[in-house]
Amino acid sequence: MSARHWLFGLVGSAVLGGALAAAPAAGRKEVALVELGRRLFLDPAVSQTGRTSCASCHHPEHGFSDPRQVSVDENGPSRRHSQPVTDLVDGKGMHWDGEFDTVRQLLVARIATPAEAVTQQRELLEAHMAASLARGGPVDRPTFEKRMADLTPPYYGPQKPLTPGTPPSVTVAERLAELGHYSVGFRMAYGDTAITNDRVIDAMEAYLLSLKSGPSAYDRYLAGDPGAMGEAARRGLRLFEGKANCAACHATTGEGRPPALSDGSFHNTGVALQHATIGFRKTVTGDEGLGNQSFAEADYGKFKTPSLRNVALRPPYMHDGSFASLAEVVRYYDRGGTANSNLDHRIRPLDLTPGEVEDLVAFLHCLTSDERPGLGPIASHRAATARVRIVDLHGRPLRGVEVEVAPFGDRLGRSRGDDLPLLVTTDRQGEIDFPFPPWTHVVLRAEGYEIGLDRPLPDYVSRATLEAAPRASVLVRIERGGSGRSLPAEVTAVLPGGTTVRFDRARKVSSREAYYRADLPKATWGWTNVAIHLDGNVKFDCALDLSGGESDPIRVAVAR
Repeated sequence: MSARHWLFGLVGSAVLGGALAAAPAAGRKEVALVELGRRLFLDPAVSQTGRTSCASCHHPEHGFSDPRQVSVDENGPSRRHSQPVTDLVDGKGMHWDGEFDTVRQLLVARIATPAEAVTQQRELLEAHMAASLARGGPVDRPTFEKRMADLTPPYYGPQKPLTPGTPPSVTVAERLAELGHYSVGFRMAYGDTAITNDRVIDAMEAYLLSLKSGPSAYDRYLAGDPGAMGEAARRGLRLFEGKANCAACHATTGEGRPPALSDGSFHNTGVALQHATIGFRKTVTGDEGLGNQSFAEADYGKFKTPSLRNVALRPPYMHDGSFASLAEVVRYYDRGGTANSNLDHRIRPLDLTPGEVEDLVAFLHCLTSDERPGLGPIASHRAATARVRIVDLHGRPLRGVEVEVAPFGDRLGRSRGDDLPLLVTTDRQGEIDFPFPPWTHVVLRAEGYEIGLDRPLPDYVSRATLEAAPRASVLVRIERGGSGRSLPAEVTAVLPGGTTVRFDRARKVSSREAYYRADLPKATWGWTNVAIHLDGNVKFDCALDLSGGESDPIRVAVAR
């Protein structure tokens, strides 16, 4: 598989700079659960396709948001910029449009089976429609009924059946169990090594709810330190609470707690209609926001108010990433937003001077935490060193190959994150030894090979054996379930545009599993959705990495 994003970490704030062994006995499993969730959040294996981690759109070093204008998930570019996942509160709505009510529901949609995701989606749409009817006002029943009739998993995985009964997707739990990298983490968190989707979701939920912003210059100012903010920022605060009225939605009071700087609600500020000329329900160019989930006409164009904590760390801004800087955001509100029939009544021209724009931006920069949120501990469970054996597809040791051991995931403790890759050479047994850097994971790379599906090794691993597949060829590993059919001598893949590629059987792993190999021109490199034909009447969609190396196992359960 092709090289993954370099995802610079995230982590729970449960134990900063400490060790798991130092945690009180009553809380040790809870801490272990957060630490397991931290590592699962960063691993591309924890997704329907096995190639897009949560952190790929929620970079810890970018305020748990995305530096790209729109985020790219398992199905390709989305239409929105990711929201940060710090300071989440259940019951306040998740995603810009309130698609989910809780963190757990969001994780079910991403990680659970497609059938579970569809069931949840049906329940959520029915509940949201019922709430809109109870509020009163016009609702869009035709759109609701169409959505209910056409329910599909919101984030479908690598295999989409084109014929009844074929094939089932590989679940996240099955993939993690096959990798075998997280046994220590599950045993510490749950007391045994069993891996289930529910346990994965539990751990990631615990981790996400642990991500809290730390004190900022503004918090120190509120606590009585007048020098915590400069004069420009203090002027900006007065504008924020006064003339600019930003605090109407980004509250600066916390009722005894640090202010959340968000009302947790949804508002129409006209951003979705910046390039449209008419109002909602009369245009196809605007993002309908909350209205797309509630079906209430009054909600069209409303989006969730993000917290402004650490806002300076996460450009670009707005649900569509349409503003590259905080100054652009302030100037947009100064113009009074974009007129439409649902525009929030508090959005109006502000008549700010250039100096006042600068002062507001200075204040917003004072909302950055003194320490990056989510920095995890260098805990006692970590493998101090790791020994990895690298073998070829026939199980033979890969000798004399230089391997780069690079940090991956998130940095730990107060390390600066500038650890250099380590170069080691495999011995006669194909083994390498290396010290684990202060990161959650490492990834192994070698010229001409894909090692271990290019997947990262978490710091639970002290010993492992990984397969190295040559990048000069594309290898598809197919496991055939059911009975009555043997593995075919070849399979075909139909690429977008209709090009057909033949994969010949390269090696049988067992009577039910084999590798299939093809050499493809460079123009086809990269992740591509293809139609795999296993037999004349068995075909299915699958995402393959055509850049070379071994693709994830494709499990085809066809009982005939």
